Amino acid sequence: MNIGLIGIGYWGPNLFRNLIESKNFKVKYVCDIRKDNLKKINIIGKKIVKTTDYKDLISDKSIDAIFIATPVNTHFKLAKVCLNANKHVFIEKPLSDDKEKCDILIDLAKKKSLSLFVDHTFLYTPAVMEIKKISQKRNFGDLIYYDSTRINLGLIQNDTNVLWDLAVHDISILNFLKNEKPTNVSCIGHKYISSKPETAAFLTLKYKTNFIAHINVNWLSPVKIRKTILGGSKKMIVYDDLEPSDKLKIYNKGVDVIKKEKTSINLIKYKVGDTIVPNLKIREALAQAISDFYETITNENFVCKSDGVKGCEVVEILEAANKSMKLGGTPVKV
Repeated sequence: MNIGLIGIGYWGPNLFRNLIESKNFKVKYVCDIRKDNLKKINIIGKKIVKTTDYKDLISDKSIDAIFIATPVNTHFKLAKVCLNANKHVFIEKPLSDDKEKCDILIDLAKKKSLSLFVDHTFLYTPAVMEIKKISQKRNFGDLIYYDSTRINLGLIQNDTNVLWDLAVHDISILNFLKNEKPTNVSCIGHKYISSKPETAAFLTLKYKTNFIAHINVNWLSPVKIRKTILGGSKKMIVYDDLEPSDKLKIYNKGVDVIKKEKTSINLIKYKVGDTIVPNLKIREALAQAISDFYETITNENFVCKSDGVKGCEVVEILEAANKSMKLGGTPVKV
């Protein structure tokens, strides 16, 4: 399939590299409004057109799909134009900056029988796929909590806050693991620079079941941490994305509650067992995401875990978190 790529800033070069290696897609256009970004892309020996005008891609009828890696405030406009031109769309997370805009894009894609794919890349990592597999087993027990720390120094952005940049990953992972939305969201944010969006935030999500999630995101940390703990009633998982090899550790640890007959007193018994480090397949998540996008186009029975509907669910939670921040942390229903 002939494709075009719009945006060669932060994430675009990663897309370009994977698309060049893809057997399913042929890059015909690379577009960016900044010429210095286009200069970074090496197209020597390849029949690829560099352009600063995205309309060149839209007007070319030979283009089947368009990949969008631009700031979130441009997503709606670009995706809508692409869909109206009968192009399948692969778009960087989040889908848009507004749920109503997401709904419009979803309806448009459905009306035209086109694929709308949101690049929630973490869903395609071997680690997250393994977490899903392990946590669904009976010997893992009931899901109790999710605790994530996703912090680093920079990039402080002008058009979006730290939630939409970093917490979006954990929200997409939570939706994937739980397969349900939270009932309410509460969030407290902090602005280091008054003229900029929030640079740090603490987000809590509560669910109908006895499950709670807490997410700590920060652009002003002296160290980079990407660590998540998923607690089950029988086992627990620690996921450290910065570990080069042993990203997952499954702990056979937990708490057993022993109910005594004829009394309201419960005894607590701590369980300490073996720790298992699963052997994960080595494959770049973005390559898998691009492969799944191709499947959504060519296979109508393919079940996509990051289509427009699922991308919209993430945006809905982000909007609730934004609202809660403005209310000083007051819980907001989702």
